[in-house]
Order: sequence, then structure tokens, then C-alpha cells
Amino acid sequence: MKGWISMAKKENWEKKENWDNFTDSGGNYSFNEEMLNQAFEAAKKIYKERGFQRRMGYGKAPAVTTVDMAKAWMSDGHPFTCENNEEICANALKVLEAARKTGVPIFHTTTGYTGERQLDLCKWDEKIPMRTLDINSDWLKIDPKINPQPDEPVIHKKYASNFFGTHLAETLYHLGVDTVIVMGCTSCACVRHTVMDSTGYGFKTIIPEGTIGDRVPGVIAWNLFDMDAKFADVEPLENVVKYLEGIDKSVYKRDI
Repeated sequence: MKGWISMAKKENWEKKENWDNFTDSGGNYSFNEEMLNQAFEAAKKIYKERGFQRRMGYGKAPAVTTVDMAKAWMSDGHPFTCENNEEICANALKVLEAARKTGVPIFHTTTGYTGERQLDLCKWDEKIPMRTLDINSDWLKIDPKINPQPDEPVIHKKYASNFFGTHLAETLYHLGVDTVIVMGCTSCACVRHTVMDSTGYGFKTIIPEGTIGDRVPGVIAWNLFDMDAKFADVEPLENVVKYLEGIDKSVYKRDI
């Protein structure tokens, strides 16, 4: 193997993409934050008039799931690298440490594909460079900045949502979980799909502020605003930490 993928495999690519020499040129884009906030304020009025933006609240038995917080997203130098990954990981670590102290279950996920031919690769590669996500690559390891623990399962998913095609929902039901705390990236894709599925499976869904990543400014703010209006509660980081610190392990259906 050379780089992320073998030369033999690249020769079979229809587009002949070469990612071995990828250079991250950064993502320091600018946008009119004031204008975006004005749009949010106007939208809030519309939503509230129509009964949106209600609060789910916190349940008694939470679990934490991280979305693609592997090195390919949370470390510099990969096509999937997210902006401000150091800050995102630092904030996520506060939530994870609070969960670890009280025994709240934590499930990590990452998206990766197997072997030379990557037969488990979906049609997604026609839109974005999914072939760079070799499941055995170092890039697919959960980023050390969030200090993953040996007893925290890592689910290897193939699509956007942490739930789609995985055992996550069944495992959470078995544990008696009623609340899912979602962190990771990206806000517009895998996080959003995970949040929507979490609510669809019947869980209260919480997103701690400052723990969601993406590559383009404005995308995070818009998606958090929209998810908070429709699918989840976007909560201050310190509130989520305090909530987790108060959990008693006896609330779960099995000893953990």
C-alpha cells in the first residue's frame, strides 16, 4: 500500500483521482455572519408562530454517540478534514469525560470501506472521495484528541447516519437509553442524518454547542439552527456536561 490507497486500485478508478499527494490548503473562508444571524432571527419568528422549536428536554438514561470523529475528519491533511477540529475535539472531550465519570455509555462511529476493491462502497463515491476511507487506514482511527477508551465500541458504518445499517438502535434499546447526545461531523450530512434517525427511533436528541464540525463556514450555524427547530435540542455545552455528571448508572436496564 502507498498512502491511503494502493496504486493498483487507483489504476482502476474511472476518474483516475490521485490522493496520495493531497495537500490541505486550509479552509479559512469568510462569510457575512451578521447577515446570517439576521436571517435566523427572522426565521425564528416564523417557526415560533407555527409551533416549531419546542424542547424535547433531557431524559433519565442517556448515551453519547460521536459521528466520524476519526482522524480523517478531526486531524489536518485529509480531504475530509473539518475546520476548527482542535476546538471541536476539546469541547467534545468535556462531554465524553463527564459521561465516562458516571458510566454513561459511549459509542463512536467512523465511515470506512474494505480491501482493494471496496465492494462495500456505496454510490456515494460518485459525489465525494469516499475511496480515501480505507477501513484499515490510520486515518480511520478515532482521533486521540478525544481520548477514546478500550471499552467504547467503534461502529464502522457505510452511510451517513450512525443508525442506518448498524446495530446502534437495538443496542440503545437493550440498555434502556431514552436520550442520545450527538457530536461530530459533518453538520450537513452525517450529523444531520444521525440526529434525524435518533429522533425517528424515539430518542430525545441533544446536540452540545461547539461539538459539531464541517468544512465551510455558515453550514454549521444553519444546520444547528434548523435541527434545533425540528429534530433535536441544541444545548449549551456546560448544560450537557452538568446533566451527564448527575446520571446514576442504575437507570440502565443492564449493569454497565
